[in-house]
Amino acid sequence: MTAIVEKTTGRLIKTISAPDDVIKLNTPDNCYATDDPPDRGMMYLDGEWVYIPPSPGQGYKFDYSVRQWIDTRSLEEVKAQQWEVIKAERNQYEFGGFEFENKLYDSDPNSQLRIATAALLGVSVEWTLKDNSVVNLSPDQLIDLKTALAVHINNIHERGRIARQKIETALTYEEIEAVNF
Repeated sequence: MTAIVEKTTGRLIKTISAPDDVIKLNTPDNCYATDDPPDRGMMYLDGEWVYIPPSPGQGYKFDYSVRQWIDTRSLEEVKAQQWEVIKAERNQYEFGGFEFENKLYDSDPNSQLRIATAALLGVSVEWTLKDNSVVNLSPDQLIDLKTALAVHINNIHERGRIARQKIETALTYEEIEAVNF
């Protein structure tokens, strides 16, 4: 196989398997023919095949003329992607547990429902903590536990709202990508 390579950029245009005269006919003026690259993801520079650096992420396109990755996403696409990242982090914090009376409680959706239900019962219960140890909770403690859960969720969502606002008002890629949860 023979590689047809763009002279100015080193970009591989196509490969061809044919006699020399056919290869010459299929080589545009701004290109030359050389041996195939030993691997995919390479460009031809200074008479040798070199690897193109790995893409920094989705939405990037390699620009052979400047030999670097260019972000082709629109500002709105970057904002949407960053918001998805923030929401995933927010959910990890919301559902990852919370502290009440110096003990760590589960806060996944099922645990949230159980806490709300137990607080309504008005009786003492044995409660299994995140580390699987057990504590006794009075009716008043269960109400306080439910309140602590609500405060935990509200604080997490407030952080999410602040991050969302920063994303929405950002004017550059750098400002958007600097937003953390």
